[in-house]
Amino acid sequence: MRWEGPAGYWASDDASLLDVDKVHGWLSRESYWAAGRSRDVMARSIEHSLVLGLYGPDSEQAGFARMVTDRATFAWLCDVFVAAEHRAKGVGTFLVRTAVEHPDVIGIRQLLMATPGRSLYRRHGFADLLRPERWMERPGSVTNGEGAMQIADGEVARPITDGSGRNAGLEQLGATSGQP
Repeated sequence: MRWEGPAGYWASDDASLLDVDKVHGWLSRESYWAAGRSRDVMARSIEHSLVLGLYGPDSEQAGFARMVTDRATFAWLCDVFVAAEHRAKGVGTFLVRTAVEHPDVIGIRQLLMATPGRSLYRRHGFADLLRPERWMERPGSVTNGEGAMQIADGEVARPITDGSGRNAGLEQLGATSGQP
């Protein structure tokens, strides 16, 4: 589906139009939340999500947004990115509005965890969690090749397995030295 936006910009949910290399470059090099994300992980995330490309009047890709969703009960808006040369033209607002009003997710609960851009997202109905005490986080692994994961306050732990290979707990390893 295609949506017309401001100043000749347009958005599409046709994943075949996306320049995955460009999206990967933006997110892995220019965003704080996906810094260092591999191209393979980016490609798999696109394959398994509802994605929107933002395109300029010349049809060159100018931005990207992704919804992780089952299209029935839950949608998480993430990886929203507009290339620097296309910002301050209202296209970020257009991209977010198009994402949250997409026919596949419009009537379901949507979440977004973001610090920068809060006013942009609030304009589209996002607010603080109503019941944050009901939410927990399971941090992803630290990419140190040893199966370690970041736990509270920058500490790192590695899974301990018993003799059969089953998880038997965590061995605390110390601080991450500033790693994400």
